[in-house]
Amino acid sequence: MKTKLATAPLAMNTRLSSVLTATLIASVVITTGLVVRRELFDSRIRSSAVPSSQSPTYIEDWKRHLERTFDGATFSVPVQVVEFIDLECSFCARYQKDIKMLRARYPTQVKLTYVHLPLPMHPSAEAAARAAECAGQQGRFEEMLHWLFAGQAEFELARWDQFARDAGVPDLTTFNSCIQSNEPVPRIIAGRRLAEEFNIQATPTIVINGWKFPHPPTSEHLDRIVRAVLAGKSPASVSD
Repeated sequence: MKTKLATAPLAMNTRLSSVLTATLIASVVITTGLVVRRELFDSRIRSSAVPSSQSPTYIEDWKRHLERTFDGATFSVPVQVVEFIDLECSFCARYQKDIKMLRARYPTQVKLTYVHLPLPMHPSAEAAARAAECAGQQGRFEEMLHWLFAGQAEFELARWDQFARDAGVPDLTTFNSCIQSNEPVPRIIAGRRLAEEFNIQATPTIVINGWKFPHPPTSEHLDRIVRAVLAGKSPASVSD
């Protein structure tokens, strides 16, 4: 009897240990499977987000498109940079540092054209674009862009008049009337049309002398592109 009593707990402990071991192994298998599944799913997302081509693509008749979109478009400046912007896009705001560096470096060789492309996921982007255009009517377009990009966190307050004041818009009464108008803004409409013609769906997107880049060139890349164009080469000849 003593032997049976002594061996019974041992047998129970052995069975319990086996059950725990099996449970642990099953948990590891399930967890591993979930991790693998997640990694495969994430990799599919990452691969779908990467452009099919990392090389710039040329847009046929790009000058004609720009002339039709913007009255008075001229091409006497050798480097024509077109930037599609969404004023609520945080990356657009950060990218302005590179754009400003480029223009400061090449003040007479680079012409920059901003094109509005308010994206659907940004609820205040179109209102901000309207504010920029209303300021532009009084000659303060780029000054307004600066303050709008710097104040994206305040867009929900819709204090467009404060942005205009900071940008030095001289007639705030006229500005406020412009902001409150329900009339469509021609340059916003034109920007969307140009984006469709150029097959552009994201911001910021950069087009240089008709070459559309799959991702915005860095400051160093922009510098090499400009130097290449000034040397008579294509923007596409410069690798990132």
